Order: sequence, then structure tokens, then C-alpha cells
Amino acid sequence: MDEQRQLMLEDLGSVLEGELLVDPLSTALYASDASLYEIPPLAVARPRTRDDVVAIVRYAAEAELGVFPRGAGSGLAGGCLGPGIVVDFSRHLHHVISVDRGTVTVEPGIVRDELNRYLRPLGRYFPPDPSTGAITTVGGMLAVDAAGSRSVRVGSTRDHVKQIELVTGDGSVIEAGSEQLISRTIGGAIDPTDPHQRLCDNLERILRENDELIREHQPALPRNCSGYLLRGILSEDRLELARMLVGSEGTLGLFTRATLHTSPLPEHRGIVLLLFGRLQEATRCVQAISTLQPSACDLMDRRVLSLGRESDSRFGSMIPAGTEAALIVEQVGLSERETQERIARVVSAARATAQSTRVAFEAHNFDDVEFLWSLPQRVVPLLSRLKGATRPLPFVEDIAVPPDQLHEFLISAQRVFQDQEITASLYAHAAAGQLHLRPFLPAPAIDDGARLEQLAESLYEEVFRLGGTISGEHGDGLSRTRFLTKQYGPLCRVFQFVKDLFDPQGRLNPGKIVPDSRHLSRIDFRPAEHATVSTPPLSPPDTVSAPAETDLVSLGASWTAEEFTEAANDCNGCAACRTVSPQQRMCPFFRIDPSEHASPRAKANAIRSVFGPLGSEALASEELRQLSSLCFNCKQCQLECPGHVNVPQMMVEAKAVQATVDGMTRADRAAAGIHNLVALGGLMPRATNWLLEQPPARWLIEKLFGIHRERRLPTLARRSFLRNLPRRWSFRPRPGARPKPVVYFVDHFANHHDPELATALIRILEHNDIPVYVPRDQYPSGMAMITAGDLDSARRLAEWNLRELGELAREGHRIVCSEPSAVVCLQQEYPRLVNHPDAPAVAEQVIEAGTFLAELHAAGQLSLDFQELEIVAGYHTPCHLKALGGQSSLRDLLGLIPGLQVSTIDSGCSGMAGAWGIAHENFVTSIEIGRPLISRMQQGDLGIGTTECSGCRLQMQQASHTPTLHPLKLMALAYGLIPEIEQHLPQSRGRSHRRSQKQLVIK
Repeated sequence: MDEQRQLMLEDLGSVLEGELLVDPLSTALYASDASLYEIPPLAVARPRTRDDVVAIVRYAAEAELGVFPRGAGSGLAGGCLGPGIVVDFSRHLHHVISVDRGTVTVEPGIVRDELNRYLRPLGRYFPPDPSTGAITTVGGMLAVDAAGSRSVRVGSTRDHVKQIELVTGDGSVIEAGSEQLISRTIGGAIDPTDPHQRLCDNLERILRENDELIREHQPALPRNCSGYLLRGILSEDRLELARMLVGSEGTLGLFTRATLHTSPLPEHRGIVLLLFGRLQEATRCVQAISTLQPSACDLMDRRVLSLGRESDSRFGSMIPAGTEAALIVEQVGLSERETQERIARVVSAARATAQSTRVAFEAHNFDDVEFLWSLPQRVVPLLSRLKGATRPLPFVEDIAVPPDQLHEFLISAQRVFQDQEITASLYAHAAAGQLHLRPFLPAPAIDDGARLEQLAESLYEEVFRLGGTISGEHGDGLSRTRFLTKQYGPLCRVFQFVKDLFDPQGRLNPGKIVPDSRHLSRIDFRPAEHATVSTPPLSPPDTVSAPAETDLVSLGASWTAEEFTEAANDCNGCAACRTVSPQQRMCPFFRIDPSEHASPRAKANAIRSVFGPLGSEALASEELRQLSSLCFNCKQCQLECPGHVNVPQMMVEAKAVQATVDGMTRADRAAAGIHNLVALGGLMPRATNWLLEQPPARWLIEKLFGIHRERRLPTLARRSFLRNLPRRWSFRPRPGARPKPVVYFVDHFANHHDPELATALIRILEHNDIPVYVPRDQYPSGMAMITAGDLDSARRLAEWNLRELGELAREGHRIVCSEPSAVVCLQQEYPRLVNHPDAPAVAEQVIEAGTFLAELHAAGQLSLDFQELEIVAGYHTPCHLKALGGQSSLRDLLGLIPGLQVSTIDSGCSGMAGAWGIAHENFVTSIEIGRPLISRMQQGDLGIGTTECSGCRLQMQQASHTPTLHPLKLMALAYGLIPEIEQHLPQSRGRSHRRSQKQLVIK
């Protein structure tokens, strides 16, 4: 640690209630956002109180450092980046302070959608609707005057702000609202010692002296957040100070709380999707539709629509290939009939303008309306998934023009792109004239933005010609501040006067809105690719030390430095992984610890820094070890990330290197070694099961092996399934046998703890005329080892299992697994883990049991001779099953059983991650992650719980007396194949008991 950071830690860190982070890895995590830039800060502060913010600003002033406020870090213009102190408001300052009639007072770090979930039971909401509302903080919305699709009806953020508390550049705290001008009152006199009065008086003077300049150079537009809002904030006796501060990007003050106006929830909404054969037809229709006062009218081009077809089969069926453009139009009303009439007028206006207009979808109920809005909300972020030499870059993505000039501007923009031989994607809030253009360009070199600058200047000339603005709702940031002098001319001098009032030393987010001396081409672009060195396989060194770039493989990793870097660079920083939305599962760690370090994005940024400025020796650092411990390979971030960034594999590979250099942590040893411990206990299963019930023995096991004493563990079978395997299931099938037998890969849990599950699957298959072969010498998949970073041990298991399964896979035998994690392991992990010729064949043939049975059902080959089974089952979808494609096939098949009522438990990850949750160090975190699931199981209205994952079943039973079974065992019971399974169900389950359990529960 250098001397400056050490002094800062001592002088500032010691007075904060929050945290001050100065280590290189932490600062690297805050060096970028969703923009093209990367600027490592000197330090990161995470304040807990307003006094913390005051202390940070005053320290920065004394130390002559810049202060850069940050919310979710999802901005596209680099507005939160800088080389001084980054202030992260999202970590601690994210609470609702009070709710009043029509208003709510919040801290700046609260997420917009979280605020609206809080307000919804009250029948209220905060209307501005940026498409990133699931991650965007209110502070971030205030900073850029965020809007969204419905801005034509509800306006932007500044239209809903009553009061803002902020800390100015000298550390003063003021409250800004609609201010009565003391100088305009009878006998009014300014108190020169009151910073608030003095500021308002000086601001009034500046505005009145430059009134003509403001009116000439800041025309009224439906959307404009570029520069400072100076037009229309001063009347004869009032100053709309809060309204002016919105959109100032933290350059005039750091917001510490805000009082916002709320609105009643809209009663009825209707929506329609209109398709066009030409983009020009769609833009002409916008003007006709705008006269009908829609609540939203969004335009999408063919690239966005193409991604929509690929992302969801429902969009694929409603949007034909060849569609060039589409409009999503929403109307609101006091009744459904009114919205239907409004939508009908929209369709008529569109067809009168463009006869070829096609209606692809129309909806008037909540779920269908939200589904259609998911098209742009889900698809626009998918642009980051596009690979190739050029990618759609966010740089000129925030242009806004007068709505009646939209058609003209797009014609001009097409000429600019053609002249520079560039293509671009388009999504627009068309009724407001707001365009999100993303040109396809190579990622800029670290210090060369010449081509981007040339394109921006050409486009912006057309924007200025038509009376538009370069920033409508994303802010100026690093991307656009450079161009403000061309947009506003002499008005920029007035911006400087305003800046000097609030921040005389220029310490608050310097370089934004009011430009500094740095030229655009000198800005630090995020590297597209750091130089790396190939990492050929090497023998392990005699003396293990921190990894150099040439020996990663010898230290246990499967990836080379290039592969690490390529995976990390796939992350564009969009912050979608920071969501805690109940509609997504995303990162379980971030849900319980909403810090940047816990986010998947942080892991990608860390790896990019390790193979860049930090150096590869940081891969084995304690800081990265702690960061990688916040990942247990559930794969939900990779599944739900718009770019499918493989963060889980990055962390597995990092753990492997750390394990080789410094040894495995006790928690990882416990998880990775569970197979061996169970095998040892299986030599004396009765004694082992008795010991597991004894508190002194559990205390000793915790001390020796790191397995938490309070973790409810499964009993060991008297004989493992494979040791007790009947001969008829162990005969290797002859080549060409018909019907072709399937191969059952048993994995750890069914073998050692639940042989009845293995038997259930085999008998279900045989009941449906599917012969089964079980290789007696198979080993567990090794998924627990992979998650823990013990890749050497996992490789040995993989090599063995591939020898057992490879020839069978090449012969075309399906390999069926009852454990979803085993499918993930054989299908996704083995091909990366080992260079084995049979790994691709095994990956292709492996299938989850429920999916296999669902295929039989779809083909009409599944027997449906189920017996009645009247009970309510609470079903949980495992993470690794979702990672296989999200189809809960067994849940659907359970619905075929007469009397069985399935209640889906939508409560996120269970927190077990296979064996991860058994470790002493992980137990509390595991319970916290799984608390919603545990609580649901404790409610008492479910007869049983059911899920495919063995780890999830343990968590579901952790603090509940409700039994939990694999769905296959319920199917086997309903088939009458294993009557003994009934003993696991609630006691005294006679017909009267069955009748009492018939209530369907859905949460």
C-alpha cells in the first residue's frame, strides 16, 4: 500500500462509520461501469450516514482530491468514474426513511424497483421508468434525470422530486426544494452566514443576468438532461432549486436523501405490438400515434427484433423474419373498455398512415402487458452478447430530437453511418424523440477514441441542426461533456458560474458537464484485450509460488491467461447481475449482501485486472480468495446475464490456483472431501448414523472436518446402491440391442444416502419399457470438488467416469441422471476440465431424468397409469436444473398424477450448492440465502416438499418436519412400483388425511 492510501486510511477511514477501501483489488472493481471507460480510483468509500458523506467531501477538499458519487454503476457515459474517491451510496444508504400522503423520503442507494415494491401495497408508485429499474438507484436517477418509455405521460425524475438533501463542495448540508426568494419578499434580507440563502441569492442573480442567453441556447425539449437545467426554474418569487439539481450528475452536490412525489397505480393498461416492413413506415406512424396521447410508444429496428425472436420462442412466433421495425404502444384508462378503445384508435391511425401495418399482439391484462414490455427490456441488453470484430458500443446512445423531427433525423443518421461504413442498432422512446443508437465498431484502443469522436461529431451536427440534444436521459459523463460547448456555446460559461457556486474547488465529479482540459482521445477507454502470454501445460513446480502468466495450468487451472481474459472481457459492466428482483434468481450472494464485491460483475472486473494492471500474481492474493469465496457455482449469473458471461468458471479456475499456491480453505476441504468421508462412514453405516445424532460427536466432526454441527445431515444407507446393485441392471448392453438401453449415472447422493431413489428411477424406466444399464464402477461426478476448486481430484474422477461412459455414449446410449448437478458436471464441466476424446460424446448423450421422461410423454410413450395420490407437494426448482435450460419437467409430470397438487415455491436459491452448505464457515450464509425456502417449508400447509436436487432437499428439511422427496419417488409411488415410499409421507396418511390436504397452495 502506498503512503497516500495509508494516510487516507488512517485519517479518513478512522472517522467513518462506513468503510474505506484502498486495496488495489477493491479499487479495480470501481474502475469501470457500463460505459467504455476504465479509470481506477484512489479509494472507495461506502458511507453509512450523512455525516460520513460530509467527512468524505471535507477530506477530499483538504487533500485536493476529486469525489465521484456512484449508485449501481450502470451508467453508459462513465458518469461515476474518476481517479479520486469513489463514493458508493448503494451499499448502506438504501432505506426508505418515511412515507407520507403522496410522498416518500428515501436514501439515494435504494433501487427504483425495490422502492416500488415497497409502495405497491399502499396503492402508490414512483412513476419514472428507466429500462434498468431493477438495478438503477434513485440517486442515479436523480443524477441524470432518468426517464423511460412512459416519459411522454409521466415525465422524468425531476418532475417527481419535492426536496433533496445534499452536501456541497465545502461540506455544507443544504435542503433544496421549491425555494421562496427572500430578496423578493417585503423587507427581505439575506443572512450572509446562511449557506443556503447565500447560494439561492447568488443563483438567482446568475439566472436573471443570463436570462436571454438561457432562453436562446437551452430550448425546451421533451427530453434533455445535457448540461444544467437553467430554463424555467426561476419565476418572479420562486427558485425551483431541487428541479435544477436533478440531472447535475453529482457535480453540484452529493445527494444524501430525497423526498419524492408518488402517484396512484394506473388502473388499466392496454398494449399493442405493430410490425412494419420498412423503418420509415414506423417512424411516420409515430407522429400519427403521438396525437392520441399514448403513455408509451417505443420503436425497435430489425436487429433488436431479431434478438427478440432468438431469446423467446413466443416472440419468434409473433414476429416474422424479415420484419424491419416494430412499435410498442401503450395506453392507460379508467376501465378496460376505455383502453381497448384507445388501442383501437392507435391501430386505425397506424393503418391510415402505413397500410401494411400488422398487429402482432394486443393485450389488456397485467401479465400480458408486462410480457410484451419484456421484449425491449430483455432484448436491448442482449446486444452485448453479439460477438465479432465489431460490437454495438454505447457512445452516441442518448440522442434526443424534437419528436416531429424523428423521421428526418433517422434519415440523416443513416447517411452518416453509410458515409463512415458503419451499421447501428436502434431502440427509441419514439414519442419523446429519444433514440438509443449503438453503432457497430471495434472496441476502442486504450488511448485512442479518434474514430468514435469523428462519428459523434458527424451525428451531433445533425442533432444540433434539428434542435436536439446529445443526452436525453443517460447524462453527459465522460462520453458527452466534451461536446457541450458545441451544443450550448456561450451558455457553458453560465454552467461554470453555477458549478463554482456549489463547488468552488471543482472537487465534485470533476470533468462532467463542466469540461476539464482533457481531450476525448485522452480518455482512458476500457481495454478490449490485455496483452497476455500463452500458458502451455507444465509440470507442477518444485516450489509453489504466486502464479506467473506462463504456469497457470501447472497450478491446477484448466484455463490459460488468454482464456481468463477473454471470459472477463465478455462482461460489459451493465450491472444486470445486481438485481434482487423476485422474477430472477441471479446471484444468491448479492441478494443477502448487496455490495459490489458480491456481484458477479465484480468477479469479472477482478479477473480482468489480475491479467492487466494488477498482475497475475494477484490471482492467489487473499483479496481475490475472499472474492472468489462469494461464488458457489450455481450458474444463475451466467444463465441470466445478457452476455452469458462465464463468471462461475472464472471463480472455479481462480480457486484452483489458490488451492495449489496456498492450500484449500477448511470450508472447501469439507465440501470437496465429502465423498471420501461418506465412503469411510459407509464401512460402518449404523455406527456412523448413530454418531451423527450425538452432539459430542457432531462437535468433534466439526472440529476435525469442518462440517457444521447444526447442519442436518442425511443418513447413510446400510449398503450403497452400487455395492448392492442387482445383476440384471449391471449387464453391459450388446451393441445394436433393441430397445436401446439407457445408462444410469447414479452420482453420490442416490448411491450412498438414497438407494431408493436410484431404484425408483430404474423401475419407472422399466415400467415404460426402457431397459437400463448401471455401470458398477462409476464414481461420483465430482461437482463438489469443482465448486471448491479441487480440480486435480475432479480430473481424476472425470477421467475415470469418461472411461466408463465414453464407449456407451459413442454407441448412442442416453446417459440419464437423477441429480441435476451431475448433468451439469458431465455436460458442461468435463469438456473444460479434461482433454478426453470421449468428453464431447458423453456431454451430448447425458440428460436429466425428468427431461428424458418428458420426451417420452411428448412422444406419447409415457405410461399414465398413475394411482391417486392426494397430497399437496411444495416444489422447488434447483439452480442447476435451471442452468440446464430452465425446464422443470418433473414438476409438470407430477401434475399428471391424480389428486397430487403441486405448489411451486418461488423463493430463489436454496443456499446449499451441493456440499457447500455443510461447511462450518458457510453454514450461516447458507441458511441466510435459503431462509425464504426454509420459511416456506415451515408454514405447515404443505404435505411434502419435493425437488430434484439432493442439497436442496437437505435445506428444505433443515428446520422443518415436512418430509422432502425427489419427484421420481412420488412418480414411483403413484405407479405402484415402490409402495414402501409411502412411509416417508406424513404419518397416518389414510383417505381422511388425504382429503384434508387437498388445498392448493401457490406462492
